[in-house]
Amino acid sequence: MTQAKALEKFAQTLTVVTFVIMCWVAHRSLTVRTQCIGSSFISFVQIGADRIENCRYESRLSLNRLFHPLSDDKVEMLRALEVLEPLAEALPLSQPRLAVDVSLEAPHGFELGHGFVRIGREWLSDTVQVRRALIMGVLKRQFPSTYANVFQLEVVADFLVSTVFGESLWSGHSLLAESRFPTSAPGFDEYCKSPFRSLAHFDQCARMEPDSADPQHTLWGFRPLLGVALARVFDKVSIRSKLAVMQAIREGRTLAPVAPLLDTSAEARVMWLQKSVSEQSIALGLKPNEETDQAIKRTLKELDVSSPTHWELTVDLTNTPAWRDVLEQFRAWSKLRAKERMLVFTPEGAIAFPSGLPVEWAAEEVQSQKHVMIACHWPKAEEAIPVTARHIYARQTCGKLDEVFWN
Repeated sequence: MTQAKALEKFAQTLTVVTFVIMCWVAHRSLTVRTQCIGSSFISFVQIGADRIENCRYESRLSLNRLFHPLSDDKVEMLRALEVLEPLAEALPLSQPRLAVDVSLEAPHGFELGHGFVRIGREWLSDTVQVRRALIMGVLKRQFPSTYANVFQLEVVADFLVSTVFGESLWSGHSLLAESRFPTSAPGFDEYCKSPFRSLAHFDQCARMEPDSADPQHTLWGFRPLLGVALARVFDKVSIRSKLAVMQAIREGRTLAPVAPLLDTSAEARVMWLQKSVSEQSIALGLKPNEETDQAIKRTLKELDVSSPTHWELTVDLTNTPAWRDVLEQFRAWSKLRAKERMLVFTPEGAIAFPSGLPVEWAAEEVQSQKHVMIACHWPKAEEAIPVTARHIYARQTCGKLDEVFWN
């Protein structure tokens, strides 16, 4: 009798334990997991000493994160990396293969390897740059021969960010709205000042010198413009053509070679851009037919390629001590005239408005409806900005301007 009661008590205890375990298993199966990376592309993430696996690889019954949970800061980093899912339809993969290393020691660093991306933690707050970095990593991992050229890789990343994700704002600037041929800056110094600079050039821009071994170092200022041009062409073609482009990207079709820009004259830049847009559009899957030709022509017109050196107003501030104050007035004033293209020459380079982007145009190439020179002391004739203008005005002042007289 005593043995029967003992067995009955043991059975009751076992039933309770089994019920608790079943409830725990059900709870673990239904709970949204935050201690792993949910991505169709990223296999694992390394943050310091912590290696975080993809959720599909980590068992829901694992007790690892129960006893060694991630900090809230690292969980936020994981969530910042889960931004590629819209690309899953364009680049269907059988399994996640990209490894991501979040660098805590080099917060602004970036390194792209075969199958991995190392990215500084400070970049995680910029969704556009995170998406671009991960897209580059996925494409290079999937199609290493197609994307051996880094310039082409970044152009395609810009294209996908603009088309698949519909992303346009970079640091408060619209890539689609502001990127025009007159505001392109192929010079590396001007490129580094642009809000559309790639995170991959943080170190080079900190030193203000491009990689000497980079065959495209004269082209980087054109990278965002070329990406926008391809996105605009894509938007203008038929659904069938759009599907052909996505199929070409899915298959990793070889892109057209990109020639370096040895001549920085306006004519050379126009020819380079026209040729590159046409060749890359066809390489991305568009057929060389009338539809593609019309889309490219309309795109080049929208990007102001036909009149890159013509400006409504140019201003020379190179001999003005208070040029920064005048420039800020001009920045605010130009917002009221968003359709007017204006170019301001400063001691630190030329700036285009209303975009406010640095540009690199030789002054003798520029033609203006109205040119204004503000100076403290009149410069010598050979030191003045040589702009061809229909109307020319000048004002001599050494102090801060308190009126907008260039209207």
